[in-house]
Amino acid sequence: MNLHTLLLNNKKRLIYGFLGLWLLLPLGACLKDDDGGRDGTVPAALVSFIHTSPDAGDLIVGINGYRVNTQQFKYLDRTVYQLVYPGGNQFQVNTSVDNNKLDVKNWSLEGGVCYSIFAVDRLDSLELLGIRDFYASDVPANGMARVRFINLCPDSVKFDLKTNSVDTLLASDKKFKQNSAFGDIKATDNIAYTLELIDHDSRTPMASTTFTPKQGQYYTILATGFIDTEEEAEKLRVSIFKHE
Repeated sequence: MNLHTLLLNNKKRLIYGFLGLWLLLPLGACLKDDDGGRDGTVPAALVSFIHTSPDAGDLIVGINGYRVNTQQFKYLDRTVYQLVYPGGNQFQVNTSVDNNKLDVKNWSLEGGVCYSIFAVDRLDSLELLGIRDFYASDVPANGMARVRFINLCPDSVKFDLKTNSVDTLLASDKKFKQNSAFGDIKATDNIAYTLELIDHDSRTPMASTTFTPKQGQYYTILATGFIDTEEEAEKLRVSIFKHE
């Protein structure tokens, strides 16, 4: 999906607040009545949720009292960008199995800007982490993609991220919940990168993956999972998602 096109197609009439969703979160006093939609000319903000809590199981995520995911939201799943009114908004995450509230955050969003909201940490300390992505109208330079790194490994050391064919580190000395800024990387069908996650202090390689970026795209590279676990699905890995 082209994010710039998404905004242009909804310039005349944007339906905010997830009024078309069929299921509401029981947020008590936080729930608001359906007002039937609103007309607006101010560009929407765009919000995506990403599930990065290794042991939390399926989750429910919502904005302003409205449920975003109508399908199962599993570990390492991501929702597509949703249109949201700029200004103050409330974000919530619940367990799927018993609809237990895990965290609620209130953030002010800027119109025309994309945001990612991560469900992070272990189940017993899970929280929402909101990070600004980029302006929806921004486009990487010709022949380039843009990448950033976020350390979302709950029991992590400080991480570096390196790759072949690039002299400098993509990210350095990132603690849990810290991220790098987006940076350019060459992107053609002939360039495949090996991404290596490294313990910043001991210089020990911790995990790796291969990556072939497409030009004109934004990517977030994550350290996810636990270092200390016997569960294969929850082990430390390098995860990548494309912003769309």
